[in-house]
Amino acid sequence: MTVFAITIAGCGFHLRGSGGAMLPPSLAAVRVVMAGPGVNEPLAVAVRQAITQAGARVVESPGAPTLSLVRESVDSQVASVRTATGKASEYTLRYAATFRLDGPQPVAEQTVRLQRDYSFDPDRVLAKEQEERELLNNMRRDAAQQIVRRLARSVGPAAR
Repeated sequence: MTVFAITIAGCGFHLRGSGGAMLPPSLAAVRVVMAGPGVNEPLAVAVRQAITQAGARVVESPGAPTLSLVRESVDSQVASVRTATGKASEYTLRYAATFRLDGPQPVAEQTVRLQRDYSFDPDRVLAKEQEERELLNNMRRDAAQQIVRRLARSVGPAAR
C-alpha cells in the first residue's frame, strides 16, 4: 500500500481540489468584486472559496488588492444530430469568465474558457437539464481554480 502511495505521489497525481496554487504573501488578503454585466453570485462564491483554499483571506476593505470579476458567459451549441430524426443528440456547453486584479501588482484582464460536451435524450429532458446545471457548476469551480492559479503565477515570486 505504501509503495502504491509513493508511486502515485511521485508521478504528480493529486485528487481533484487538492494541489492547488498557493497565493503569494502580497495576496494574503484579497477583495473580490463583481464588476461587470452577466457576472453571477455563484462565480463569486467559487472564487472566494478557491482563494481561501489557496491560503489567502477574502476581505471587504478597499485597500486590499481587488480581484474584479468582469464578465461571465455561458453558451450551448448543438454538437451532433441524430440522422434519422434530425434532433440534437449531443451539446457543447461553453463557459467563459473574465477577471483582472487591481492593486500594487496588477494583472491585466484575462479570460478563462472551458468547454464540455454532454449527450441529450429528449425522453429525459428534466434529468438532462439537471445534468447541464451540475456541469455548469463544475465549470464555474474549475474556472475559479484556474483564476487563482493564474494569479499565483502572475503575481508570485516566479513572475518577478
